Amino acid sequence: MSSRLLDFNDVKKQILEDKNRHLLLGNGFSMAYDIKRFSFTSLLQSAVDKKLIKETDSMYKVFEEFNTKDFEEVIKLLETSVRVLKHYGIVGEEDEQKILNDSGSLKNHLVEIITNNHPEKITNITDAEFENSINFIKDFKSIYTLNYDLLLYWTCMKLKALVDNEKIKDSSLVVSDGFCSSGNNGDDYVIYANDSSVKQNIFFLHGGLHIFDKQNEIIKNTYCRTDKPLKEQTLENLDKNIYPIFVSEGTSEQKKAKIIHNAYLNHCYKSLSKISGSLVIFGTMLKNGDEHIREAIIRSKVKNIYIGISNESAINNFDDFIDKCTHLKDKKEVKFYNYKTAKVWR
Repeated sequence: MSSRLLDFNDVKKQILEDKNRHLLLGNGFSMAYDIKRFSFTSLLQSAVDKKLIKETDSMYKVFEEFNTKDFEEVIKLLETSVRVLKHYGIVGEEDEQKILNDSGSLKNHLVEIITNNHPEKITNITDAEFENSINFIKDFKSIYTLNYDLLLYWTCMKLKALVDNEKIKDSSLVVSDGFCSSGNNGDDYVIYANDSSVKQNIFFLHGGLHIFDKQNEIIKNTYCRTDKPLKEQTLENLDKNIYPIFVSEGTSEQKKAKIIHNAYLNHCYKSLSKISGSLVIFGTMLKNGDEHIREAIIRSKVKNIYIGISNESAINNFDDFIDKCTHLKDKKEVKFYNYKTAKVWR
């Protein structure tokens, strides 16, 4: 493995030699569009501004105590503290429930704030920005995302329209998220097919603002059947305490447990573990809370993995991952590129 950071254009040249090309996106993809909307710092401040979280609340003081803005990190801290304190007889049932309630509230607040901070409509994003994001994704065979927002979905819809209208003829990505008509023209949503006959190559690994579990079926809100923006539909559902499929548990083990108990999430996760060829990772460091994603990549048949980082010192965060990849029977080569050289939105 070379320690020199590749340029993103070098990555694209290398992966074009492989017909199986996959992209994994993290929050860096959304922050590249607007860091003021999608960074954890902005999300926490928005939660305070909207009085979902008060600066006098115990949960807010945990953010301060550990000098973090990361919701998932605080959720993990709260849930772990209950497990530890019980063994010392320090926390009673009432205190335990309060801490767990705060953890649950933070999960819901995260959904609410991402929805509130989100651009109102697809038309808020300029044609030039979509042109760049389409160029960023169109050379991949499939795309996996850890993000909950609609930016990737909107980009895929724009790409699909351009391909259908033959304005783009060189896209490797044939956009399909696995959802199809319920067969009832009166429904204002589409359902997840969960059928191998329906090709899927867009995967929301941790759920999304537009995807809901109706117990007997997984549904996706649509604009075309309602003439109502997706953000507006999600806000209406939140007002009714109906939350989208959303994996924001504090630990990787908890995330994986939630994933395998949901048909849509489980299918997406299994798909990641079966990919081959080359994988490009952008916008995520796959830290402890996403260890299950690292595991799926290690189990997969990919040969080349390209990870976007800001500087060479960040490679140290992947020492264990590199070690596991290079000691497999079928070794995987891990390379790093400077994520700042990728033109995502502008």
